Amino acid sequence: MMSRIPSSAGARARGNLVTAVVVGALWVGAAAEPSGPRGGAAVFKARCARCHGESGKTDTPGARALKVRPLANDARLAGMTSAEIVRAIEADAKHEALGALTGVDDAELRAAAAFVKELAGRR
Repeated sequence: MMSRIPSSAGARARGNLVTAVVVGALWVGAAAEPSGPRGGAAVFKARCARCHGESGKTDTPGARALKVRPLANDARLAGMTSAEIVRAIEADAKHEALGALTGVDDAELRAAAAFVKELAGRR
């Protein structure tokens, strides 16, 4: 006959196991996902630079293939508000088709738009 763990000790052991699994999952999740919104340059680098180039000068193969306009030194963009740039980003069919905005929250999009405005003023 097998010995059984008393019910209170078994419940405690199961509770410890559940706690360990939950803490482990939270730790792994925290390591995988940065907390808080990313800055505009980080969002741009992760989501936009593939086509627009890190400098905004469309110096990438993707930019040439898609005929992407340079963002750097663009007086039209430099004269727009960040909110107008957000609307332009959201309205661009290429961004939708490429999934460029998937997983980007509103704060990150606003930060990226402010960074694009900064790029537009660069030569």
